[in-house]
Amino acid sequence: MSDLFPVLPNLFVVGAPKSGTTAMCQYLSEHPGVFLSNPKEPFYFDTDHPMSKAKHQMHTLSDYARLYRDADPSRHRAVGEGSTTYLQSRVAIENLMRFNPAANVVAMIRNPIDVAHGMHGEHRRHFIEDVADFAEAWELQETRAAGNRLPENRRMESQLQYRDVGAFGDQLERMFAHVPESQRLVIVFDDFKADAGAAYRSVLELCGIEDDGRTEFPKVHQARVYRSERLGRFYNDPPPLLRSITRRATHWLKGPGRPVRNVLDSLLSSKQPRTAIDPDLRRRMADDFRPQIEKAGRLLGRDLSSWSNISPAEPAATEPMPTDAAV
Repeated sequence: MSDLFPVLPNLFVVGAPKSGTTAMCQYLSEHPGVFLSNPKEPFYFDTDHPMSKAKHQMHTLSDYARLYRDADPSRHRAVGEGSTTYLQSRVAIENLMRFNPAANVVAMIRNPIDVAHGMHGEHRRHFIEDVADFAEAWELQETRAAGNRLPENRRMESQLQYRDVGAFGDQLERMFAHVPESQRLVIVFDDFKADAGAAYRSVLELCGIEDDGRTEFPKVHQARVYRSERLGRFYNDPPPLLRSITRRATHWLKGPGRPVRNVLDSLLSSKQPRTAIDPDLRRRMADDFRPQIEKAGRLLGRDLSSWSNISPAEPAATEPMPTDAAV
């Protein structure tokens, strides 16, 4: 196995989606001692979502190793990726720890109500979700679990189960079962938003990497919508004959050090704040998520009850849907 990799991947940012992972991976990738894959999310170890792996042609270990051919053993102490489905997956963390038992694993979680809402918006943008109204999509979960009312694009079918996406108690329990305490870190988005630098340095410490003195942590990955539906569909799901060429060109354009890496999304899409969740729906979601929030709090040894304590009198969701950015 090691013959395939100049440095065996040893850092995995496993999710959750919409919890700051894109921002954290961006900051880490700019540290001289860190090498992260491009694409950020190859989904290789997520074998219960095979269509996700196919998106980046991750069919074999050699395909996965190709992502790390530019890693430099003389300077990259941390080498890895940031597939946000790994935390939700029933098998991904076990698979990656079997691949490298010495791997460090970082999970980032936030209020699951906001995560579910954010995932709906993200899936709408990428043409994975075909129901525009979030309340309707939330009510469809049981119907879809039975195989009905599913969208044509089935690549991320499990992430249409929004309760499961935010089941952080069960997800952290699985993670803790497979990853030794000295090799794992859980970052709560509230802390990341309050002090991105402290969270960033905690990941460096986990990996045994010296702080590079970074003090600026700009916003990353704000909510966007495609300017053209036709162009957006082509970009996300090109025709089979063009898929390989299109993916490679996109990865090159968005690669580290490319001046156009932030220009591509700006050309294809524009920023658009998400609509706030209906207060009544937010309260129902809080009731649904409360057992998972309490379980996650017990595992982390901290009080997360503010995520689900919504007074019947308060308006709830008074601010726009947060983005994946840290600050």
